[in-house]
Amino acid sequence: MSTSSTTPASSGGITPLTFTGTSQYSSSFQGVLTRAVGIASIPLQELQSQDQTVLSEETQLASLQGTAQSLTTAVQALGDLGANSAIAGSSSNSAIATIASTGATSAASYTINSITSLASAASETSLTGYADSQSTPVSSTGIMNLVVGTTNYPINLTTATNNLVGVEAAINATNSGVTATILTTGSSNYLSISADNTGATHLHLLDDPTGANTNVLTDANQGTDAVFTLNNLPVTQTGNTVNDVIPGATLTLVATTPITAPVTLTLASDPSQLSSGLQTLVSAYNAAVSAINAQAGVSTGVLSGDSTIYQMEGDMQQMSTYQGSGSIKSLADLGITFANDGVMSLDPTVLSGLSNSQLASAFQFLGSETTGFGGISQALDQVSDPSIGSIANEQVTLQENDAGLQTQITNTTASINAMQETLFQQLAHADTLISTLDSQQSLLTASIQSLDYTLYGTQTSSGSSSSG
Repeated sequence: MSTSSTTPASSGGITPLTFTGTSQYSSSFQGVLTRAVGIASIPLQELQSQDQTVLSEETQLASLQGTAQSLTTAVQALGDLGANSAIAGSSSNSAIATIASTGATSAASYTINSITSLASAASETSLTGYADSQSTPVSSTGIMNLVVGTTNYPINLTTATNNLVGVEAAINATNSGVTATILTTGSSNYLSISADNTGATHLHLLDDPTGANTNVLTDANQGTDAVFTLNNLPVTQTGNTVNDVIPGATLTLVATTPITAPVTLTLASDPSQLSSGLQTLVSAYNAAVSAINAQAGVSTGVLSGDSTIYQMEGDMQQMSTYQGSGSIKSLADLGITFANDGVMSLDPTVLSGLSNSQLASAFQFLGSETTGFGGISQALDQVSDPSIGSIANEQVTLQENDAGLQTQITNTTASINAMQETLFQQLAHADTLISTLDSQQSLLTASIQSLDYTLYGTQTSSGSSSSG
């Protein structure tokens, strides 16, 4: 009788069966079984090879997408610099006030003649302290009125909540733009109410508003507005960060200053931003060159011949040959050169030597995210966009191919295992029959030999021949 044992699973989920028969042909049956599984596994191995190629392509595309996105971002950033002429803000005294460009497109200068007040948040404390924050009554009637600015917020207290803890919770539940807390100093507890935002306001807490109408808070800090003059024009703001006075710029007021100490705020092109942007472009471009070279030419990779590679090469060729119309017509005029192997480099001394008019022309050359050199980012985005770019679309296709191949691999593996089991059972049956016939032959031979000995006193040659 034949039995089976399993060996560790082979590649693809095939579990080889070991044939342990009892006939003289059991080893040959093992060879038949092994060869049958090997032949049936050839298509499986081909599927596995195809899937491995698909997975490798997915990995390389993911890496290429990151590289392409970096290059797209670098070109977009240069387009943004071109659109706003790399405007940056500076202050003659940053300890008093600063200015930052948030979209300004032209140079300008402003003077803060004086800052007489900075914006602050209102903050008041209860006039009296309370012995116990959980039991000492705060209101004489249980009815109070919180006044914030011109808005009233009624507060009704019960016997259980007429205490500092209850008032604190009630005020914080009004969503009135203030926050109440309890301050503990020695043996007394005080209610503190602070406005969440800066600016002059009215902050009162009135007890018995229809009767005595008593304000239980101090009236020392009702908040202040920022008050200053800009180019001799009076300005009042509720905050110290001012973004609605100068278009495309944000002012930050830091300290007060008398009229005798004006502060000059300047918006002007910053050449260092252009230098930094170009250096970022060089790094991103060279990373793209390396990524493409790893897939094409001598070092052929799994993406060799891929349309995305050709698309990127075309976009990069457009970058290297782009021509403008002003005094700055090409990347070379900005100090960028290309080696024979396509590697980009930047000579920063070229930028530092540009005149103001040439610098203005450089920004015109860069254009914006949709025009000029920066407009090339749109073509690059068609490759690198993580949602609809050609790389993303190809990744979706590869993922679908992988899923299909995995299904085929699973089905083929199951089919091979089933075939192996069926063949094993057939061979086992044959082995059992052969083993039985071998036993019958041995028994018949022994009987003939015994008969010969009985009749002739010796074994005949035919008997000897039969036993052979």
